[in-house]
Amino acid sequence: SRARSLGSVFAAEWLGFDDVGIRRRQDPIDNPWCTETLMEAMRSESALFFYSLIRDDQPIQRLVDARYTYLNEELARHYGIRGIKGSKMRPVRLKTQKRGGILTHASVLSVTAFPDRTSPVIRGHWVLDRLLGTPPPDPPPDVSEISDVVLERDDLSFRQKVQLHSQNPRCSACHQEMDPIGFSLENYDNFGRYRTRRFGEAIDADGALPNGHVFSGASGLREVIISERKQDLTRQVARKMLTYALGRQLEYFDEAAVREIIESTRNDGNRFQPLVKAIVRSYPFMFKQSNQGELQK
Repeated sequence: SRARSLGSVFAAEWLGFDDVGIRRRQDPIDNPWCTETLMEAMRSESALFFYSLIRDDQPIQRLVDARYTYLNEELARHYGIRGIKGSKMRPVRLKTQKRGGILTHASVLSVTAFPDRTSPVIRGHWVLDRLLGTPPPDPPPDVSEISDVVLERDDLSFRQKVQLHSQNPRCSACHQEMDPIGFSLENYDNFGRYRTRRFGEAIDADGALPNGHVFSGASGLREVIISERKQDLTRQVARKMLTYALGRQLEYFDEAAVREIIESTRNDGNRFQPLVKAIVRSYPFMFKQSNQGELQK
C-alpha cells in the first residue's frame, strides 16, 4: 500500500490529476455522462499507470510513450475503446495512437483545460512546467490568455484567435514554446474525449518548435519529448521523487545529489527502480532531518 501511494499521492499531486472530481468536473445536469464513477476511474487510471511503471521497472520515458493503460468499461467508453466490460480497472494494451502515456489520460487533459473549453496555453505550460521542469517565464500581470474581444470574433478559428493573441510582443517569446505543444493536444476536448472537429471546423494539431522541429498530434509530441527532451523528463522525475522522499522542497545544496542520482539512473538504463534506489541511497535522504531538526540516518 505504501508503494501504491507513489501513484495515488505522489503522482497525483505532482501531475495535478487529484483535482479531477474536486476542482475539475462537469455539471451533471448538462453532462449526465460525467459521473462520480467516471471521475474516479480517471484518477485511478493515472495512479495505477504510474505505480505500474515503478513496479515493473519500466524506463522513465514510458511515462509518455507507454502502449498500455488502465481502464474499466465506463472509462473505455469515454475513450471510444470497445471490448472492456465491468467496473474493475485493468491493464489494457492500446491499439491506437490516439492514446498512450500520461499526455493522453483524461485526468491530465481535464485539469489542463477550462471548464467550458480547451486551452493550448495551459496544456503547453503544463508540459513544460510539470512534466519537463522547464517552465516559461510568468506572463505580465495584466495579460489574459485571450482577450474577450478576440474570443468574440466569429471570423477566426480558435487556433487563429490564440495565434493572434500570441503576436503581442510581450507574449510571443513564451507562446512560441507553449502553443505548439498545446495545439498538438487539441484533438482532446476539455474532459479528454477524442475529437477531429471543433464547432464544425477540422482541428489543426500541427506544431513547430522554435528550433524548426515540426510535429503533429499527441503521437508527434511524444516523439519530440523522447528525441529532444528525454533528459529534461528524467531530471524532472528525479527531482520530484527526491522532493517527495525528503518531505521538503529542494535547495541549491541538493543539486550535487540530484546529479549523482541522474547519473546512477543513466548507468542503469534510465529505469524507475534504479531511480528509487539511487534516491534512498543519496546523502540528503540518508541524513535527512526530522521534524525536530535532528539528523536521522
